[in-house]
Amino acid sequence: MQPITPLSMTFSRFDRYVDRHARNFAERLQALCRMPSVAARGTGMRAMAETVEQMMQRVGIGTRSFRVGAGYPIIYGECGAGTQSYVIYGHYDVQPVGHLSEWSVGPFAATIIDGKLYARGAANSKGDLAARLAAVETYQKTFGKLPVSLRFFIEGEDGMGSPSLYRFAADNPEMLAAQGCIWDEGYKDTKERPVISLGFKGIEFVELRAHGARSDLHSKWGAIVPNPAWRLVQALATITSPKGVITIDGFSSKIAPISEEDAEALKTIELDEAGLKREFRIGGWVRSMKGPALVKEHIFGPTCTICGIQTGHTEAGIKTVLPSMAMARLDFRLVPDLTPDLVLELLREHLDVRGFKDIEIIELGSAPLAKSSANSTVARAVIGSAAEVYGVAPMVYPMDPSSGPVGAVCGASSPSTPVASFGISYAGSNPHGPDENIRVDDFLQSIKLIGRVIHRLGETKTKTSGITKVSGTRDWRATVSRG
Repeated sequence: MQPITPLSMTFSRFDRYVDRHARNFAERLQALCRMPSVAARGTGMRAMAETVEQMMQRVGIGTRSFRVGAGYPIIYGECGAGTQSYVIYGHYDVQPVGHLSEWSVGPFAATIIDGKLYARGAANSKGDLAARLAAVETYQKTFGKLPVSLRFFIEGEDGMGSPSLYRFAADNPEMLAAQGCIWDEGYKDTKERPVISLGFKGIEFVELRAHGARSDLHSKWGAIVPNPAWRLVQALATITSPKGVITIDGFSSKIAPISEEDAEALKTIELDEAGLKREFRIGGWVRSMKGPALVKEHIFGPTCTICGIQTGHTEAGIKTVLPSMAMARLDFRLVPDLTPDLVLELLREHLDVRGFKDIEIIELGSAPLAKSSANSTVARAVIGSAAEVYGVAPMVYPMDPSSGPVGAVCGASSPSTPVASFGISYAGSNPHGPDENIRVDDFLQSIKLIGRVIHRLGETKTKTSGITKVSGTRDWRATVSRG
């Protein structure tokens, strides 16, 4: 009987290839990050989709491009062989850059400073895409054909709620049928521990509007003309308590209790509270939480966040006006058993019963939650590979506090597909904010991780379902609810 060869020895050739081509891989990522692809503004999206498809073809992935209506292309790619198939999700669109004055370097300069690549999209999520394509290339160069079939779904509307992907998944569930799914969200925490997630919170994203006069008026009319800004503020004040507890009628009673499996998983998770406070430059946490209570709330607590408020005159100079309209955008992060439809219904009823029937609710986007088990084949492959590559046991979250179209992809087939998510970010990456960046070494390390995940999946003979829940799946839509 031949002795078992440790995976680290098996992968010495793989790792050497990555190290030898490190500069080339980093330059490919820089080239990708230098192309603006802001979906919300339609900037550079066609060129980016074509470039991504060419990059996939370059590493031997057969591709097809799909468009749903007037949406941005979904790039589908397939490579490898074997009886098992695994979906790899990614997106090529990025968030708006915000105020340029807050960036140390140009958001699309893709400059490397002290080993960090600064660019919008470097962390979310062009770096993950480039790392996965590099891993496919490296595996084929060092081992040969992939031992499993990989199905890439790379979309361009993540920042817009993925409407095309939802419709595509509903129309083509057979293309998404797989033994597991690899997502592109993950990071190293403040103690350099890799964080792996086995699901994501759902989301309901809405806009509230209060209306007043037909146009902005001189503020001298403030004594007798209703002010929509005050009206909106008063409505918002009923949604949460001063301590940040969501007070929408019936909201908390709909939340499912935490399962025994999840309760045990929470015991293994630790937040570096002091390190995070320093990183965020804050003095404390909501409701002064700490320890296990803080971890539980972070992962299994629903949220209602005011993402932005707009009304009246906020530009330079003094202008005394009575606004004609006030708007606030809110996102709700959803936990079991909260669904987007349910939250929208509860919010409307809550405002109506308090006399705010005039407050308009516009649904901007939504996504159901998705949650799977640590016992799934894909989860075991990712967790085991991460421990080897990083040299420390990863932090395994039962559900990531962020959201995405996971339910569309992983819930498109029956039975639903288990998911494991990891990425190249670190605690200081600041995705969605100014100076978004990744460490080049983390990017290269992720290539080595993905190669091992592919190898472990190919060695797996048994198929484990392991999905716990995909809650509230529905087609994407935007709706207007008036009082």
